[in-house]
Amino acid sequence: MKIAVIGASGFIGESIVNEALSKGHEVVGIFRRNSIPAQNNLTLKKLTIFDEADFEAAVKDCDVIVSAYNPGYYHVAQAERFLDGYKVIFNMAKKLNKHVISVIGATTLIQYDGELVKDSLVFPKPWIKALEGTDKVYETYKGDTSLKVTFVSPAAEVFDGPLTKQYVYGKDHLIYDRLERSRISVRDLAHAIVLECEHPKYINSRFTIAYQN
Repeated sequence: MKIAVIGASGFIGESIVNEALSKGHEVVGIFRRNSIPAQNNLTLKKLTIFDEADFEAAVKDCDVIVSAYNPGYYHVAQAERFLDGYKVIFNMAKKLNKHVISVIGATTLIQYDGELVKDSLVFPKPWIKALEGTDKVYETYKGDTSLKVTFVSPAAEVFDGPLTKQYVYGKDHLIYDRLERSRISVRDLAHAIVLECEHPKYINSRFTIAYQN
């Protein structure tokens, strides 16, 4: 399988690249600024998705597109740039008939009391502001049946930790462990995303993962 990863040099993106390579897949790693180390079966593409001809050339032969797109937390109009970026990504996916797996935030998940995470005290307010763009992307495209998209809303905390494969899946509700933490390692997150590439179960839907023990 050939997998394109947008945001390949980011915290989550690079873990997805490494997990896909470890399972024998070819990867096209798309990055805007900082590169990542060269590896076998990895083709690196330094480009912006807004150069649509270059973007199309990079992904046209891939089986699936994984997006960890982020315009930068300090972008002047970050939320609008998220929407602009995903408009390009999703239009390209429609044009090329590709499955897109989009990593968004946890803020549109629901607490078990029915309150949205973004309206609770789970995240500091600056983090909520930084994730407004992914919220808007999800609300705009979650009902678009012309698009083959899987949205991934991770646990509230994504940390640099080991691959355990000991996570559980959910759909729309934030998952907590027995210590009332909502956590997932970036390597377990990448593992779940590559599994969705290989065996898609959540097209036109979303999933969340976290530890329960």
